[in-house]
Amino acid sequence: MSFSRRAFLKSTAAFAVASGGLKLFGVHEVFGADTVLIPHASHYGPFKAVVKNGVLVGVQPLKHFDPMPTQMLLEGVLSRTYHPTRVQYPMVRRSYLANPRGDIKGHLRGKEPFVRVSWEDALALVADASLRTIEQHGNDAVFSSSYGGWSHAGVLRPQVLQGRLFGLIGGHSVTTGDYSGGASQVSLPHIIGDMEVYSPQTSWEVIRDSTEVFVLVGCDPWKNNRIEYTVADHQMYSRWEAIRDAGVKFVSINPQRTTTDEAMRAEWVKIVPNTDTALFLAMCWHVYRPASTTRPTSTNTRSVSTGSCPTCSARTPTARRPRRRNGPRRSPASRRRRSSRWPTFSPASAPSSPVPGRCSAPTTAR
Repeated sequence: MSFSRRAFLKSTAAFAVASGGLKLFGVHEVFGADTVLIPHASHYGPFKAVVKNGVLVGVQPLKHFDPMPTQMLLEGVLSRTYHPTRVQYPMVRRSYLANPRGDIKGHLRGKEPFVRVSWEDALALVADASLRTIEQHGNDAVFSSSYGGWSHAGVLRPQVLQGRLFGLIGGHSVTTGDYSGGASQVSLPHIIGDMEVYSPQTSWEVIRDSTEVFVLVGCDPWKNNRIEYTVADHQMYSRWEAIRDAGVKFVSINPQRTTTDEAMRAEWVKIVPNTDTALFLAMCWHVYRPASTTRPTSTNTRSVSTGSCPTCSARTPTARRPRRRNGPRRSPASRRRRSSRWPTFSPASAPSSPVPGRCSAPTTAR
């Protein structure tokens, strides 16, 4: 049967199905002659689209490819296909459409409605704007970057196809890296010699056989691996269970208890939000600190008191500012000028061994 995406979305019967809800079919379901099964693969997993009279009526998981379908496939695909928030047709902002080569009234962006146009008109507007930009300002003025990489699980990714198009007409400006790796894509090669994130990782078997403690920092792979950059097959769940059953201890540093914590029976370190950097610095100091250090002393400071450590529930030494005992009260400006002479604890002079019952993180002056 002939079946196009536009006909599929515009079908009046589709909206009737949307109001009644779509269905999840079992793997052994038998269908009539008026029903077509269309194999498909998504970021949420492979499945067969069950199409009846040109309308999607449900999905059927492919258990031999995906032994553990998740809610992202079973409910996500069903709910988003005919959702009213889905953009079904090309749309152009009203003022731009009225005068694409003149005053497009940029100040109305986000304030005025969009107008539906045909695919032919939409392509003509994009082509005209691209060519005019290149003619007036050069190819460097064309910024071609799309974060629609998650829209397709195969090779038809917007940034790939868009890049090929502009590459054929002289080039374009693009971004470096992506938002997943962030600044680490630039910094890590200078620190450890490799990007690490996209490099070959340690195999499941090596982790299972050679790991004693596995630390999870602010992550929930049991939940996150419901989707993948290509087509999800959800093969990792049995691997995680094998690592856990081999006796590996899991420690989770996270403000909230996660699905992975429960599945891996992890020890939960309930860190305070926004203190992860302080935690990592304390951990680095614990590893880096010299073998012998001494606590600083000064006759101009008050005795060391205790304060709450931002990274744990323990109490940690905290340096106090000197207290002026005699003489007239100084002005704020005078106190600020003298503050630079106040002695403080620095990491190089922190105690070499943790105080019983206290955090071993470096102390900080208040």
